[in-house]
Amino acid sequence: MNLIIDGVSFDVKAEVQRTGEIVSSDISGVLMDGSYFNDVLGTYYTYDVTLKYPLYYQGTYHALYEIFTEPADGHQFVLPYNGGTIQLTARVESVSDEWIETDAGRRFWRAFRASIISNAPSKETSLSEVISRGMTPLPDVQEPEIGDVYEYTANGWEKVEG
Repeated sequence: MNLIIDGVSFDVKAEVQRTGEIVSSDISGVLMDGSYFNDVLGTYYTYDVTLKYPLYYQGTYHALYEIFTEPADGHQFVLPYNGGTIQLTARVESVSDEWIETDAGRRFWRAFRASIISNAPSKETSLSEVISRGMTPLPDVQEPEIGDVYEYTANGWEKVEG
């Protein structure tokens, strides 16, 4: 696998688990008419990466450990995605590995695992897409303005503030 972090490429052997979480806003929920309104913000990806390093790659291993444990709000990652790759701005929230001492006196780190979580959705939706899937559009409003607050009732959308 060619793992790219902040423009630096690392040729590594790794196992990768990917999770896509479809995140909704706090206004999602059951409406007065019993239907469910889902204000989808987008799809966020989490990549759990486990490096499979032979002992002789300890220098690269240490370099990756330093990058992954840097206290940063995010890094630019290029990771596997379907038949190609995806570029994400993502944060690292946890890193773990293990120290080994063999009977032959060798000592090394192994089993490097990290969770990489996207900072922004990779897939997003828009209000017009939500409306086209069946949500009632706002009444008599061309473009809602910042500060407008609407409530969805059995009769449709009603402006309550703004």
